[in-house]
Amino acid sequence: MKIHSIQFKFLITIISAMLAITLFIGGLGIYEVDHFVQQQAESFVKASCEKEATQVNDIFGDMEKSVNIMSSYILSFLDDEKDIESRELQNKIVQSADRMFADVTNNTVGAVAYYLRFAPEVSDSITGFFYSKRPGGEAYFPHEITDLSCYDKDDTEHVGWYWQPYEAGEPVWMQPYHNKNNDIMMISYVVPLYVEERFVGVVGMDFDYTVLTDHVHKIKIYENGFAHLMVDGTPVCHEEDGSLPYVQEEYLQVSAELMNGMTLMLSACYDDIMQSRREIIIRILPTMLFLTVVFGLVAVLMARKIVEPLKMLTEASKKLADGDYNVEPIRSNTYEIQLLGTAFENMAMHLREHEKLQYFLAYMDSLTGLRNTTSYKVWVSDFNKEIQNNNMDFGVMVLDVNYLKETNDKYGHDAGDKLIMAVAKRISDTFKRSPVFRIGGDEFLVILQNRDLEEYEQLCEAFDAECAVEYIETDKGNIPISIARGFAKYNFAMDKQFVDVFNRADDAMYQHKRKMKSK
Repeated sequence: MKIHSIQFKFLITIISAMLAITLFIGGLGIYEVDHFVQQQAESFVKASCEKEATQVNDIFGDMEKSVNIMSSYILSFLDDEKDIESRELQNKIVQSADRMFADVTNNTVGAVAYYLRFAPEVSDSITGFFYSKRPGGEAYFPHEITDLSCYDKDDTEHVGWYWQPYEAGEPVWMQPYHNKNNDIMMISYVVPLYVEERFVGVVGMDFDYTVLTDHVHKIKIYENGFAHLMVDGTPVCHEEDGSLPYVQEEYLQVSAELMNGMTLMLSACYDDIMQSRREIIIRILPTMLFLTVVFGLVAVLMARKIVEPLKMLTEASKKLADGDYNVEPIRSNTYEIQLLGTAFENMAMHLREHEKLQYFLAYMDSLTGLRNTTSYKVWVSDFNKEIQNNNMDFGVMVLDVNYLKETNDKYGHDAGDKLIMAVAKRISDTFKRSPVFRIGGDEFLVILQNRDLEEYEQLCEAFDAECAVEYIETDKGNIPISIARGFAKYNFAMDKQFVDVFNRADDAMYQHKRKMKSK
């Protein structure tokens, strides 16, 4: 073939054009894949951070709920501010609250101390109580009540639990601090007591900080990512030695504010994020090189046949770049074009599977396969929009597994997981036409509509009957299934948002739980 021949020039032109097209398609695909992976990683890390923050907030919420129960219980003895001046009534409150607090604390995860203290202004003496666990112990022991007059208000270690809620005028989360009595890191939640706007004292509980750190240490994002807690921009939890194994520029970091004022920070390693990009590029590059050689050998004879398939490949790459992974199969008699089409189909398939995996991780509970708290928030948002249109008819059932902590303590966490999975299956089997969510460690929620809502009572009877005879088999014995449940139906006249229906169902569940445990 002469160098100045038309055939040679045509071949060089075709090869150059094919090489340019191949490089363009491959480069565009790599660029868009890179952009897509980055966007999806950010969305996934944000969703994971919100999910983990919700779980940490659930821990705080349970702690707050225990203290608020005691606050309401104590204030129920006082009709007006004059009642607190009665020493006889004060002693009665202390005795009753002492017993009540012991029960509440034993059912609160992480609790290590509890206390009630009336203000010196309403009591001639040091009135109240203070109980705490000894290091490594399970029982609570009384301690001498602190004389507030012996310490300055700024002495946080000794009297911060009293003066901080007093000065704030509202419930206060005290940030982590080292308690010398128990030799542990603790956090405290304290509620000021007011009767007719008169400050009469405080009630609070101390919690073992490792309840939070143990949970946070277990959070993994991709392969090498991690999580830690921060207070005012300063890390307070990760490794035991307090160090953080990262260089900030090498990690994608997403944070979420927690209900106690702390911040949960998730750090995802960019090497992990870009791993899928590297795998796709490894698949693309050999294909590009192979096709470049093949196009040079058959350019003269196959030029016209190649033009149309290349247009299809270009359209496929644009669809892939736009996030449309439903790439139509590219049919051609040319083997090389078939290979390129297969490469794009495989790329689209991998991206679809990657997207499905990210969706599952973000919206489904990994233990039970039910919808998780992130999915629950999306449903609540949609329901709130529908409620504004006054076009709703639904009910909410809140279910809580009884004695999960006792099961974990006695039989181990594997048995506890089996119990959770069995409960999840029983709920989803009974309410198979309704969305079921796992919104906490041992808490589930069902949104009832249509037929399930109409047949609610029959379904509950069947549900209770099944639970009564069902149990979990373990090497140490059989574990019965005990579930407290509460139900509330949407009422247009009184429910403005989904949370209003949820709160009534949640209250009904706790009433049912107390009845079950009282038996």
